[in-house]
Amino acid sequence: MHQFVRDQWIRFNDPLEGRVNFMYLDQKGWVSTGIGNKIDQTTAANSAPSAAERSASLALANELAWRDSGGSPVSADLVASEWDAVKARLDLASQGHLAFQPPFTSLHVDDDEIDRHVFAKLDQMEAFLTARPDFAGFASWPANAQLATLSMCWALGPAFTFPKLQQHVSVRDWSGAADECHFTPDEGTIRIRNKLDRSHFLLARSVEDQGLPADRLALDLSDVFGVQGALLALIVYRPGRQDGGDGPQTQAAVRQFQADHGLEQNGAFNDPATLAALSSRLTDAGFTVLGV
Repeated sequence: MHQFVRDQWIRFNDPLEGRVNFMYLDQKGWVSTGIGNKIDQTTAANSAPSAAERSASLALANELAWRDSGGSPVSADLVASEWDAVKARLDLASQGHLAFQPPFTSLHVDDDEIDRHVFAKLDQMEAFLTARPDFAGFASWPANAQLATLSMCWALGPAFTFPKLQQHVSVRDWSGAADECHFTPDEGTIRIRNKLDRSHFLLARSVEDQGLPADRLALDLSDVFGVQGALLALIVYRPGRQDGGDGPQTQAAVRQFQADHGLEQNGAFNDPATLAALSSRLTDAGFTVLGV
């Protein structure tokens, strides 16, 4: 993958998945941790594992360096005990990760370990994906197309089967890919991920149509959705999730950006002076800027 994609990966996913340093059940009852990292090989959603599935799940869980409340490394047996305790509470899955925070759980992973694990999984996904014939040209794709495809992998796994999308990407038809990248259930953060993936496939089309550098991520500042993404890409600013809503969090992030750049602090994402300053800042950081 292009370095830009790797550099932006956590910034792209963190607002969607959150960063959780303990074990919890996701909405489908799979034990997870980190930034949406599934450590559960149970085949059926919201169900108890078979012995083989449990064994495979514990192997995944033990890929992480778990620590106790004092920060000391723990044994595989303690990891297994924690995993079993979390998996046994399928009734809490719908309540989200906070239902499993300490003292329900007692083990944690450090932020550096979360990042290490995220990138290890990202590399595994890319290796699996690019071995598939429809994705053989992945290395030369525009960075935005790589990001959108890997985003789908993060949610669905790299073995996902979307025949129409696969046909489109195999011939670099990014508009067609944008129309076929949607997956269900289209609610919550999945709805936002669907919108993001579509947007990045369309940006990939613009990059190729305009002969822009393929190894750089393109960002579009023509609407609040794009401005949110640009602020997230700069790390310092926190507009909340990139959902296209011009709410209090987004306005506060815009005001912070305006204050940092000596601009009128009106919180307006479409303020011309603000867009000019944001475009300049992004260009200096190596991004390709569209929509200004």
